Amino acid sequence: MNQLFSTIEPSLNLKNSIINKIKKEEMKMTIYKIVISSVVSLTSVLVAIIFVINIIQDASQSGLTNYLSLLLSDGASILSYWQSYALSIVESLPIIPITIVFASIWIFVWSISSVIDTFKNAKQIFYKIN
Repeated sequence: MNQLFSTIEPSLNLKNSIINKIKKEEMKMTIYKIVISSVVSLTSVLVAIIFVINIIQDASQSGLTNYLSLLLSDGASILSYWQSYALSIVESLPIIPITIVFASIWIFVWSISSVIDTFKNAKQIFYKIN
């Protein structure tokens, strides 16, 4: 039974047609991956920029800039009350926007690495075609 299946092959035209169809699908999927990863990376950069601006505005409204300027002007009193000072800074930090910025930076790095990997694989696919 194994000898029967090992000797049967499709015609040359059918085989070439199948291989060409597979190559076209690989190219299409590669292009989709590159486009989607690029859109995700650009979106994550825009989100990061928007939320960095939001962090700067929130920091000035919450008094964080006053606490940080106190660090530069009166270091001796900060050493005396460092625990209260640290808690005041933590309370005035805009935690959610900072988390969103870090997440969008992580997504940007991940999507750029995905684009680079896809380009590496695309070179192999395009070399197969030629």
